Amino acid sequence: MAKESIRMETMDFGPFSIDLPAEWRVHEVQGIDSYVREIITGDGDTIYFDYGYYSNSLEEESVRMYPTSMIPWFLEREIDTTGMVFLDKETITESEREKYRKQIAVHDTIDGFTAKIVEPKVAGNGLTGVYFDSLGEGSLGKIMLQISGIDLTPINNHLFLKSIKTIRIKKE
Repeated sequence: MAKESIRMETMDFGPFSIDLPAEWRVHEVQGIDSYVREIITGDGDTIYFDYGYYSNSLEEESVRMYPTSMIPWFLEREIDTTGMVFLDKETITESEREKYRKQIAVHDTIDGFTAKIVEPKVAGNGLTGVYFDSLGEGSLGKIMLQISGIDLTPINNHLFLKSIKTIRIKKE
């Protein structure tokens, strides 16, 4: 199916709305302290949203990088080095860390609110989503919203990023 021929529908979730492909379905999920739902794409990818006080900020875990000269130190202490990156140099720069990150994060304005949009450097391998850190105040503090999916197919990644720009927040 060509990207241009996909019919979009506005889904109203109460506090916000978003345009999604008509074939995507929403499933109820029981939240403990927030309003949550899952959105299932036509081919089975899952996108979750969480509207509340404790929404995930979609921060990527920092890449743990060390000079190769530190390997003996870790081994002597029997520290698990799985997931660590060792470079053959003594000083590691931020640009070197950037090479190992899986996602790109940008800040944008959507419906008048500041949003962080993240997407994987390689579609299909990582997190795609949007995070609003303050949509107003509630009894417990700032109200946040995050909508995200992991390892979305390239077409679903594209459609979801397009949908993110259509989010409309209900002003109270």
